[in-house]
Amino acid sequence: QKSSLGIHTMWNEHFGIGIVEMMAAGLIVVAHNSGGPKLDIVTEYKSQSTGFLATTKEEYAQAMYRAFTMGSAESQAMRQAAQKSASRLSDVVFAKSFEEILLQANL
Repeated sequence: QKSSLGIHTMWNEHFGIGIVEMMAAGLIVVAHNSGGPKLDIVTEYKSQSTGFLATTKEEYAQAMYRAFTMGSAESQAMRQAAQKSASRLSDVVFAKSFEEILLQANL
């Protein structure tokens, strides 16, 4: 791994698969505090932060500074929580959930 941080700046992204991919790769993510990233992706996972949300350039700078200066244990905990959280959005989980819905609907 050569990267430590992933930055996503799109405002009101409807979902943000790029963010999910960064999290799955073990990067600390700084994403825009809107849309899918805010509602569904960069959220706590079992009471552990999975990344940072920002809106202004100052907030992005603060989040990046925090990501680069946090302790090793805190950084590792955030990365692991992000990876586990990203796994809930995998193709396998989606297919299984979709199949369960079809079975419940008797389709």
